[in-house]
Amino acid sequence: EETSNGCPLWNPDRFSPTDAGLVAIELHPSLARQFQAAGWLICPESVRWRGSLSQMPPAKRSSSLQSDLTRVRRGRYTLEEAAGSKLDWDEFKRGMVIPYARRRFGEEVWIPSSLLLRDLEARGKLLFVIKEGRRVAGVCVLCNRDQAWIPLLGVKDGDLALMREGALAGLYALTIDWARGIGIRGIDFGRTSAFQLDGLAQFKRKWGMSPVRDPLSHLIAIRVDPAQPALQRALEREPFLIESEDGLQVFPR
Repeated sequence: EETSNGCPLWNPDRFSPTDAGLVAIELHPSLARQFQAAGWLICPESVRWRGSLSQMPPAKRSSSLQSDLTRVRRGRYTLEEAAGSKLDWDEFKRGMVIPYARRRFGEEVWIPSSLLLRDLEARGKLLFVIKEGRRVAGVCVLCNRDQAWIPLLGVKDGDLALMREGALAGLYALTIDWARGIGIRGIDFGRTSAFQLDGLAQFKRKWGMSPVRDPLSHLIAIRVDPAQPALQRALEREPFLIESEDGLQVFPR
């Protein structure tokens, strides 16, 4: 595969900063180190968020997290571990996961395939958040020894009012408590974009999670012409995560 001017995409030395003020290409992971060594920034399209349950929620809490926890307590949310019947899963998928995803991601929404959903039904645990006797949110949890992964979650009808009232915060808080109670030590709460100002990333961070590499993420190689300070400043206004030898780090630092 080649660029429009015939430069092979697998050779970083064939690109010059003078070709354009900013060059960005989708990169196969096997070429990441080669491009990185040539001075390119390697940005993952998505990152995963993981945390140690011994530190979740963190002892030093932001005012936003404290407000969330207060809403959960005042709302008297509880957690139900569902039997996992077909009706339970249909309610979760159709009434929570899909409408929440559409509300959250709009046209870029990803709807899980029927094959994946069947696999999750067979292997996952289904938890519902209850308020005043009504299921207002749900989460699917996969457990492997002392680790847990959250592949799917949702809020009933994607209702913004329920989220503002604390349904999503209740889902996080109660799932963390539930996982700790069954001996889970680490939890993966899914992915977000690599942008630090992403609202969902900020939400996950305040609960005590940190971004880690997503092995399934596409990579974007970026090169900026140093003679274009306006482009550099534009990137600095939207800090994002890049790959490094020591893991992920924020660009600019």
